[in-house]
Amino acid sequence: RKAARNRPLRASEKRFNKMISKRRFRVEQCFGTMKRLFGLHRARYFGVDKTHAQLAMAAIGQNLLKAANKITLNRQTLAIA
Repeated sequence: RKAARNRPLRASEKRFNKMISKRRFRVEQCFGTMKRLFGLHRARYFGVDKTHAQLAMAAIGQNLLKAANKITLNRQTLAIA
């Protein structure tokens, strides 16, 4: 929750925001990557089924990208050791 101009956050709201901030960061990072790399600023298709398929393909691409990065990092750490 965000504070309004004349209403600061209560202590419980600050604790809640702190508690979910790490998870929110990871989720927003994934959506930012999908928007930047896979062009998900706007749906390309009309209809729920095609739009869902577009999002699913972007999620698959995101997962493949993460896997490729992990493999590359593992190879680099093995080469250093």
